[in-house]
Amino acid sequence: MRHLLTLLGLACILCSCGNGGQNNGTTADGHAASLEAVQEEPVRQQNTAAPDTAAFQQAFDQFFNALQSGDTAALNAFIDPEQGLWLIEQPGALPSYTHFSKVQEVKRQYQQRPFTSINQQLKQCQLQQREAFPEFDCADMDQGASGYAEDGCFYTTNTSGFQNSDMWQYANLTEQQAQQVQEMQQQVEATVLHTGTSYRFHFGYRNGRWRLLFADLRVPCSA
Repeated sequence: MRHLLTLLGLACILCSCGNGGQNNGTTADGHAASLEAVQEEPVRQQNTAAPDTAAFQQAFDQFFNALQSGDTAALNAFIDPEQGLWLIEQPGALPSYTHFSKVQEVKRQYQQRPFTSINQQLKQCQLQQREAFPEFDCADMDQGASGYAEDGCFYTTNTSGFQNSDMWQYANLTEQQAQQVQEMQQQVEATVLHTGTSYRFHFGYRNGRWRLLFADLRVPCSA
């Protein structure tokens, strides 16, 4: 009887050791999985990284300097080679959308001028960030006033208004063009307003670079 109890005790000890080894193995596997998750975290963060809005001002300064000097090669660096640029104008009562692949191709409806000709109106642009742009009223456009409650050169990352704009419906676009405009609108993540001209520049962030997707050269209250 005593011998049997001894054997049973040894068996319990062995089972306990076996379970302990199994528990240690599970802990080790869990630790390895945890380390792997930590190592993969920077990759996940990089893949889902938000646009670098802190660097937007620097990127726009480069764009603006290239515009001032008429450097079309530098300006083309802001044009996505796959998507191109949409130029928005309003020669009459309705808006006009024209697509270009390169800056050199741009022919404005106003006297067929090149894109770089807008530097004659955009002499300065000291960029300031705003959650929302200043209010505008046509009635305030008197004696050279811009019509805006505040004058300057502003940018915002609150672009939902333009993303959801249906202004393209009033332009003479094909179904394919309309689809392209809507898709590109959803990519706009920063907009610049120059109150002196009312020009707006809509940028998107792709592959680590800021790209100019839309240049809106409409003049308000002119139709």
